[in-house]
Amino acid sequence: MTQITTEETRPSEMTLFIIRQIARQYKSVKINNNYQFNYLN
Repeated sequence: MTQITTEETRPSEMTLFIIRQIARQYKSVKINNNYQFNYLN
């Protein structure tokens, strides 16, 4: 898959690492057409 972003607009590796860590700790569940977010610790 080709990426069309330039080096100047690409986030740093540390930013991507932090985003991945946060994404792993949260889980969303859809209940009655509403999303509920749960923190997994």
